[in-house]
Amino acid sequence: MSDTPLAQLLDDYREKSMGVVLFLVVEDYESRFLAAYRQLGFGDVQRAHGAVMRHLDGSGATVSTLAARAGQSKQRIGKIVRQLEALGYLSVVVGADDRRSRIVRFSLRGERLVSASSRVVDDIRRYYRQLLGEEDFARLYTLLNRLTSGLGVQRRMLAAGEGQRFLHFGRLLVELALDFEQRLMERLPPWVAQSLSRPVLNQFYYFVPTSLSVSDLAKPQRTTVQAVSLTSRAMVKRGLLNVRESPRDSRAKELSISAEGEAWLAAVVAACNSALEDYRQILKVELQEFEHLLRQLNAALSAQALTVSGAAAASAE
Repeated sequence: MSDTPLAQLLDDYREKSMGVVLFLVVEDYESRFLAAYRQLGFGDVQRAHGAVMRHLDGSGATVSTLAARAGQSKQRIGKIVRQLEALGYLSVVVGADDRRSRIVRFSLRGERLVSASSRVVDDIRRYYRQLLGEEDFARLYTLLNRLTSGLGVQRRMLAAGEGQRFLHFGRLLVELALDFEQRLMERLPPWVAQSLSRPVLNQFYYFVPTSLSVSDLAKPQRTTVQAVSLTSRAMVKRGLLNVRESPRDSRAKELSISAEGEAWLAAVVAACNSALEDYRQILKVELQEFEHLLRQLNAALSAQALTVSGAAAASAE
């Protein structure tokens, strides 16, 4: 168990773990992308498919090259390629210079998806600019651009091929989140790193020191009760949460952070703060401004989600 009282530990997690706020904003961005895809007739695209889609350019690439660009195993990338090929978004052809090699390319349907993506990018960026305000959004974009450039993220993206030259706001956010996640993993004890996932990190952001139900935990989050319940069950299984019958309703369950969960959270807070030191080397004092603007955007997204859900509930009545 951490020596820090749980209430203070949760405050530290929310106030000092900028990376978790980054994950929350990226989750919102990717969710909006997938929702737009569904409306455009590409509803079979999944979040995990981005590991290939983001790193494939117009000239094509081998699975090995895609795995290197994405920083993932050949096995995982190969599985995603096969899924996208079965869905009709990719084609795999014999290499022109080496007939033993296999080149992954966008199919005609895949090219249509790429074309639609540029419109989706513009729509989401316009929405974020509206929420944050023109001046603050422009400043956030400037600092994001400077940070990802200093980290070498943009060089890796550009090296992926001509098709990766478009360094838009959402793409930079996604790549920065991946960079932070990697730095976090490198600083965590193995027992913590093994049970790390973004849904778990995001869920802890909304916890309180006392027990609460799944529905109460879901209220402030920009996701479904079903998703919160699924993540909660995984956290209970990993020993991070305790679960008990609710004294108010025998049919309901209440969740609380376990002693192991406190120790896990303390290790994550320390690793987050350590990882941010790398970012501070690039942005210096402006890292605080970047974090402030990122938190503003996340708060605006949450407020808008509550407004929409409240209006939906009122209309249902």
